[in-house]
Amino acid sequence: MKSEIRAPRPKGNGILKQTRTAIRVTLILTAVLSGIGGTLQAENKKSFSAALTGKFPPFSYYDKNGELTGFDVDVAREIARRMGRDSKIITTDWDGILAGLLSRKYDSVIGSMAVTPKRAAQVNFSKPYYHSGAQLFVHRENPDKVYGIDECGDKRIAVVLGETYQHYLETNYPNIKTVTLKSTPEIFELLDKRRITGFVTDKLVGEWQIKSAERSFVPVGEMLYREDIAIPVRKEETRLLSRINTALDGMRKDGTLRKISGKYFGLISGKKDLSHGRMTGGVIAKKLLKGFAITLQIASSSILIGFILSIPCGLLLRYGSGVWFFPHLLVRTIVDFLRATPVLIQLLFVWMGLGLSPIMAAVVTLSANAAAYMSEVIRSGLMSVNPGQARAAQALGLSAWKSFRYVVWPQAFRIAIPTLMNSVVSLVKDTALVAIISIPEVIREAQSIISVTFEPAKYYFIAALLFFVVTFPLMKLSARYEAKIKQKGYTHD
Repeated sequence: MKSEIRAPRPKGNGILKQTRTAIRVTLILTAVLSGIGGTLQAENKKSFSAALTGKFPPFSYYDKNGELTGFDVDVAREIARRMGRDSKIITTDWDGILAGLLSRKYDSVIGSMAVTPKRAAQVNFSKPYYHSGAQLFVHRENPDKVYGIDECGDKRIAVVLGETYQHYLETNYPNIKTVTLKSTPEIFELLDKRRITGFVTDKLVGEWQIKSAERSFVPVGEMLYREDIAIPVRKEETRLLSRINTALDGMRKDGTLRKISGKYFGLISGKKDLSHGRMTGGVIAKKLLKGFAITLQIASSSILIGFILSIPCGLLLRYGSGVWFFPHLLVRTIVDFLRATPVLIQLLFVWMGLGLSPIMAAVVTLSANAAAYMSEVIRSGLMSVNPGQARAAQALGLSAWKSFRYVVWPQAFRIAIPTLMNSVVSLVKDTALVAIISIPEVIREAQSIISVTFEPAKYYFIAALLFFVVTFPLMKLSARYEAKIKQKGYTHD
């Protein structure tokens, strides 16, 4: 009987050794990530950072070589040069771009932002650096026979989420069914399939994108309204605002703004061949693979840290009583909160509220979520072990610690592995959310490609396949291991 109790000893020792090694790796990894985060926060203070989406051609997009370019990109770099600073361009989603500015993630937004009273209450705007206006576009066949915005009552009109056109339609045309989407390529797909009547966007942008995408869309009616496009900075940055205005004045006087405009908007009038700017297959593949590598790095770091944290948390959830009652209560509260709130909200809070770099915010958020779910798995595994196992081991002279180490934990861990693997698969998929905080992972790279190829179905499918290549083998491995432990009867030890 003693030999039966001692038999698991090598496995128990192996698990503990692996755990110690994992802890050391985690500490090293955390230190490295902290260093990266600190470096990102303490970058050259003489740089001038400007945010834009990178998905708004011809103002910001990726060219055939995969390089960020566009009217706004050139304007941002020229302003930085005239201020004697290094240019730093940050790409982020439009619906959170102003919040990022207010959270001090960058110095300005040079992303074709229209001046509105609501925005002006939160930030200070520079002098306008160009003017444009809102325009209604419909399919050339015009099946709904719409020739102006006044004829769109009860029709489905699309806009990009967070742009001023959404507020304009909802305020002035409440009868219109406003459809909000994340990008213009998604709108184009819906209009091609006749699922919407038309869309409202910037006149210049709309004409450029329609020609680039080779779609049969046309503007109808007059411009809905005129917009002043300017550069916002935080209220307290009065000196920076003055320097931006000085740079813009100089760019107008010497013709630089006119030259940059001609470089991109000559495309609309047909002076340049749009095909020269399209991404090559090699560049597309490189961007997707590079993005997926970042996805896997974030996922692996978060899984490792989350697993290490889940072990003590799972133990507290299972055995937290007596002197451990208050730690148990704290862990239970945190775990329940993390499991009951959306990961996206947590991610934005950590990034904006705690002031962490994007990579650090992603790893911290996903690690915390992994720990929350895995700790419940650990708790369930421990509960599945018959209490008589521990009592029998102690009756044979093993201490409570050795009873847990050599008898309870090996059985609990074997039982928990399949469910832990499911948590790993879920976390890998959750990394798709980090695109919203400016991390160039695979989804964000796919979106940047879609913004110039106008093929969302194709490249979202490719991104899905990349995730499938990683998660499907994990799911199969989990199912196979679960079948093995059932076959060997370990679940009933």
